[in-house]
Amino acid sequence: LSLSRDSSRPVTTVVVSHDTSFLDKVCTHVINVKQRKPEPRIDAKFCVAGVRWKYSEWALKTYKGNITDFVRRCPEAKSYLSLTNDKQRFVLPEPGMLEGVKSKGKKLLKMHNVTYTYPGNQTPTLFNVSIEVSLLSRVAVIGPNGAGKSTMIKALVGELPVAGKSIVWKHPNVRISYVAQHAFHHVEQHLDITPTQYLLWRFAGGEDREALNYRSEEVSGEKKKYWLNEAGVLCKCTNAKEEAKAVNPELILGRKKSKSKANSGDEKYEYSVKWHGFSSESNMWVPREILLEMGHLRLIQREDERQAAAHGLVSRPLTQPQVEEHLAGFGLDSNLASHTRLGILSGGQKVKVVLGAAMWLSPHILILDEPTNYLDRDSLGALAAGLKEFGGGVIVISHNREFCYAVCDERWLMDAGRLTREGQLSKADVALEGKTIADEYTDEFGNVHKIKKQNHTEKERLM
Repeated sequence: LSLSRDSSRPVTTVVVSHDTSFLDKVCTHVINVKQRKPEPRIDAKFCVAGVRWKYSEWALKTYKGNITDFVRRCPEAKSYLSLTNDKQRFVLPEPGMLEGVKSKGKKLLKMHNVTYTYPGNQTPTLFNVSIEVSLLSRVAVIGPNGAGKSTMIKALVGELPVAGKSIVWKHPNVRISYVAQHAFHHVEQHLDITPTQYLLWRFAGGEDREALNYRSEEVSGEKKKYWLNEAGVLCKCTNAKEEAKAVNPELILGRKKSKSKANSGDEKYEYSVKWHGFSSESNMWVPREILLEMGHLRLIQREDERQAAAHGLVSRPLTQPQVEEHLAGFGLDSNLASHTRLGILSGGQKVKVVLGAAMWLSPHILILDEPTNYLDRDSLGALAAGLKEFGGGVIVISHNREFCYAVCDERWLMDAGRLTREGQLSKADVALEGKTIADEYTDEFGNVHKIKKQNHTEKERLM
């Protein structure tokens, strides 16, 4: 496009973009578009009522030069050269405490030596990738299209199954919000309802309905079968006769800590399972590892998400006033939130709805894949400032260098599936003090529910 600046090649190019550095390189003129202020007018028919207001048409004015020249002539447009939150502010809720996490530097997500190949492909998309994420993380994931950025993040949060010697671990109660690259897919099925109605639907029942659509596929490969012997003990099948009696989980009813710990020192968990075709008297606690061997990752993830969501609800009820107040923190007033259908909102306003929904459960880790799409400069500045003040970890996948450097102090560079880390890789730890883990939450009907503790009697352990 820079060829269009050459007078010997008369080509007219119209570019609509919020990328200042790009515009500075290719533009010779700037068309500033803004709405005129409301003007008073007297309507003869309603003169008794006095003054009425109307909004005039949009005003367009052309300036010669690039963006830098334009801002020099119009200082009020300084947000085009630097990301500021002077005109707009985003307020991201604090993530709250996690059991066993006493400092912000404690790792909440870990991925070690992960190599991943998509089914049908011969060449891996990821090669021996190892990363860690904490509440202190401010990470920009950078690389060309097809380098494996989104694949790495999907593997990290559990959307892609990993096998072999690869290790992916997360704190069992960590709340993760993942806003995918094409953010509109979160709301495109709900264009006939308002943003408030969307959040009320999405989080009804104490879990994130959108998250249910983005769980990992079941782990590929051979699944091991188990059966209940005459004494009611769960055993691995060793022959065809036992395989004919193999059992499958119908429901997972709860979760508790196991007495033993993993080799890494992390907590291990067991799940209360009701078997398909058996009465509740046969319910038992089954180690996570056995359920994974049986191929029931989705059931495990659903219970993990349910418990994490219960902690995230804290004492905030899922009601219209609370949702409106929450969305106001993302630049959507009550009129847009409760009286405007999603299908009518602009692209930038829909992104704000998606961001607001992603933060409803007060996540500990926020992952944004190309969050700058559709947001104007003022909104970008507000988002950048909000992310810097946010008390949880942040991972940003973006081609917008300016936004990444404004938010992140660590960079993960992806190139053909291989990862290089640079920036501030070690940070001074910060203790979490003066906070307690909530022991109750209020549902959408105003009912107060106690959050179950992880203590169990010996009788419960034997169930």
